[in-house]
Amino acid sequence: MITGQITVRLRLAIGATSIVVSTLMLAVFIGWVPDKTESIAAGRAQLCESIAVYSCTFLLKNDVDSMELALKTIAEHNDTIRTVGIRRQNGELIRSTKEHETTWVHGANGSSTIDQIRVPLMAGGQPWGSVEVAFEPITKIGWLAIFTQPWLRLPMGVGPVCCLFLWLYLGRTLKQLDPSSAVPGRVREALDGLAESLIVVDQKGIVRFANKVFTELVGTPREKIVGKSIARLPWQANHAAPASQGEQEGTMPWHISQRNAEACVSEMLEIVAGDGSTRTLNVSCSPILGPNGLCRGVMICGDDVTHLEDIKKQLHIAKELADAASAAKSEFVANMSHEIRTPLNAVLGFADVLRRGMAQSREEEIEYLDLIHRSGRHLLELINNILDLSKIESGHLQLESLLFSPHRIVHDVVSVLETRAHERGISLIANYETDLPESIESDPTKLRQIITNLIGNAIKFTEIGSVKVRVSATKGRKPELRIDVQDTGIGMTPAQQAKVFNAFEQADGSTTRRFGGTGLGLSISRRFAVALGGTLTVSSTENVGSVFTFILPFHSNKSVKWITRQDIENALARQQLQTDAAPQVQLPKVSILVADDGDANRKLISLILRRAGAIVATAKDGREAIKLLSGTDFSLILMDMQMPDINGYEATEMIRSIGCTVPIIALTGNAMKGDRQRCLDIGCTDFLTKPVHVDRLLATVANYLPKAETSETKPTDRKPFGADAEQMRTAPRGYSSNEIACISPELELLSDIRSIQSGLLSSDSYPLRSTLAMHDEEMAEIVNEFIPRMLDRIATLRSDFEEQRWSDLAANTHWLKGSAGTTGFLPIAIQAGELELAISKQDTIQCDEKILLLERMAGRVDLAANLTQA
Repeated sequence: MITGQITVRLRLAIGATSIVVSTLMLAVFIGWVPDKTESIAAGRAQLCESIAVYSCTFLLKNDVDSMELALKTIAEHNDTIRTVGIRRQNGELIRSTKEHETTWVHGANGSSTIDQIRVPLMAGGQPWGSVEVAFEPITKIGWLAIFTQPWLRLPMGVGPVCCLFLWLYLGRTLKQLDPSSAVPGRVREALDGLAESLIVVDQKGIVRFANKVFTELVGTPREKIVGKSIARLPWQANHAAPASQGEQEGTMPWHISQRNAEACVSEMLEIVAGDGSTRTLNVSCSPILGPNGLCRGVMICGDDVTHLEDIKKQLHIAKELADAASAAKSEFVANMSHEIRTPLNAVLGFADVLRRGMAQSREEEIEYLDLIHRSGRHLLELINNILDLSKIESGHLQLESLLFSPHRIVHDVVSVLETRAHERGISLIANYETDLPESIESDPTKLRQIITNLIGNAIKFTEIGSVKVRVSATKGRKPELRIDVQDTGIGMTPAQQAKVFNAFEQADGSTTRRFGGTGLGLSISRRFAVALGGTLTVSSTENVGSVFTFILPFHSNKSVKWITRQDIENALARQQLQTDAAPQVQLPKVSILVADDGDANRKLISLILRRAGAIVATAKDGREAIKLLSGTDFSLILMDMQMPDINGYEATEMIRSIGCTVPIIALTGNAMKGDRQRCLDIGCTDFLTKPVHVDRLLATVANYLPKAETSETKPTDRKPFGADAEQMRTAPRGYSSNEIACISPELELLSDIRSIQSGLLSSDSYPLRSTLAMHDEEMAEIVNEFIPRMLDRIATLRSDFEEQRWSDLAANTHWLKGSAGTTGFLPIAIQAGELELAISKQDTIQCDEKILLLERMAGRVDLAANLTQA
């Protein structure tokens, strides 16, 4: 067992050292190696003979003193001489150095030794005496003397040094030797012919053989691989750990095979090939066992399966893509089925009602035909989307190249979609931020569809706030038209943004169930944008909103005329003034009851209805409305839902409980879908939100009354309820004449309040005025009576908030939201709506901020300006 633990290298070193030491000891015993003792003894004898010669010379002169001085000088200059003495023939010591008498050992026969020598002196041919020289002992006395023996000191000194140098030398020599030469040539040729890589390593992981396939794989000559550690090969990370870490922890396949003394098969490892690519090897290891059963090494076989692994990965990716596409298409089919069936059911259902003659009046027939028409247009939109996507994917998309005005397309789309925005209770504003080219050359149809999709998508996913369309253009060598559609909707996470432009998908599957849609609009829009040479991108923050940016490059030269922002606004304002000359809605002379706790609301709605031809009675709460209803035959009721004493919900239920079927139109500042449904569930016929929009109010009321004749009026003769041309010319700073003219004043003021909240306008940048027609005496009277009450209500908000009177704060805020909007103070109404939302959450920080903004707005209400207009 011990022999098995000694390496070959150490055994060779010990054997060679034993041979060397044995040879040296034999040489010592034979005498081939000079004896140090004999050499010293011979030297001492020669020294003493020299002393005798010149001592005799001094005796001839009878100069004993000089002889003594010479002897002392010799003793002082020779470290091996202990003492020197001159003794007469009769044994008398006549001269000496140090303690010669005690140092000199008198022998039995008086002969000299190697450590003390007596030299006889002659005078006149007769013995005179002798010179005695005592030397330092050559041989130590005691057991330490053994280690001073030459026959022992030589092997003890030479043996370890020789063993160390032989061990180092053999290590170097063995590394330089080619271990593969131990493999017979024919066997090596056979192994080189294998299609698999083959490596043989010893128990320390040193490569002893590598066949030609492996050396060509790693791009390294065999002589640079053999004799090196297998850990130095360029292995990549395996499934458990990096190669270096695996080597340290012993988790590589050859470690496992050597440790367990059994085969380890089908382990996937990666190695960097000579060309820098990563190759995958299917590695199998077999242990090489010695006679005693111990593992002496491992044979490693590696099959290059890189191509198969690549195919497997590609198949896996393809399967995932196919599964994702299948799931997406399945979801798309399900969505499309729902989207198509909904309008199709309406078309077939109402067509069947008309076919069977089930409509009870001409008005119902027209209503059903309108529903069929809208459903048919929705179906056509779905089909067009599918066809557009099919054309794009098949490469058959055709583009036109026509001259058109980009700002007119934006204006037309905004004008068409503003009704949809109104229905959701949000604002839709178009801002022209820079000069624009009067015309560009591109495909106007595709541009219109992109803008329509972006704005429609923003409206669909925005429940509170606004949708703003910003149009700008850059001049230069590469001019570009830029359209940003910004909303305050639900926003998206980064993961949702990554797939929002994918076909058959929406940002989140739940949005289909919540908001509807097929998930095709944005995908088609991006593909149209790319086909036109532009880009379509999105930036979004969840629960904050999104901004879709469409950039369209266009060709510009000196013939292209650029028009300023003011010119654009004036042109669109003139166009809107022509549109405003349309016939006014006329109501039949019937009785209408208006129930609202706000004086300004009652007066303004009454004024609008009377101007349209109706007879109006008013009530300030539900109890008074029920009392009036018992004594008068009303054709329609406008019922505010939030009133003191008996509110609109309770009053409506009481009216329906007595069998009264008169149409009741709910008026409420709550514009959520749940509020509408609640009103309809208790018996309301229809639903209108505050602030009241004049045209929508008259159209809704007229829908439930007999038709009256339509009177044609000229723009100069009629009294508009919104902004007129004079107001546009005198619009205060911050109110765009374009926005006042081409869209409703309420929407412009929504844009204004958003600007204030975002810090774009300072709190005192311009006076706040009502957008109603203040040249109308009755309208001005209503506004001027309302302003003091509005300012008083705003003043009470702070005390209600500080004293935590949440119910009073909510009631005052709700009143302010409805009344201020109806009387033309939309910034205050919208801000009150946001305060109401904060109150519902009892968010004290937001409440404090919103009340502060309302207080600043109250300070900007220009009472004098409103009175002057009146």
